[in-house]
Amino acid sequence: MKRSIQTGLKGKLMALALLGMVIACSKDNDGSPKPSNDIQAAVGTFKGKIRVAEQDYFNAIVIVSKEGDDKLKVAAKTGEAYSAVTPKVFKVQNISNIHISSSVNPSGSLTYTMDSKAVHISTNKEAATDVEFYFQGTKQ
Repeated sequence: MKRSIQTGLKGKLMALALLGMVIACSKDNDGSPKPSNDIQAAVGTFKGKIRVAEQDYFNAIVIVSKEGDDKLKVAAKTGEAYSAVTPKVFKVQNISNIHISSSVNPSGSLTYTMDSKAVHISTNKEAATDVEFYFQGTKQ
């Protein structure tokens, strides 16, 4: 009888330990995207449509460059009809290698989607001389 009590107690302890591991793992993997430090994937030349002051320009070129570990700068190609737009710098983070995006930012927003290699940029006017724009395009 003593042996069966010990065996039953061992089984309950093992079950309790297993339950604890399941709960601990579920807290680690709660489904929410985890940030990563690598933002290099969003750097490059993008071609698409840019909207400036209610005017659309097709086959527009926007260059995204790295300005630090967590910042990306966007600027239109020089010498084009849409080149007067104001370059902007966005603080961004890599979310589980799914997308690189800016958090709430007075400059506007930037989202680069890894699988489609597409970028969406929307800038806000922060000074009287700023020329805001909206751009969506794909990496070249």
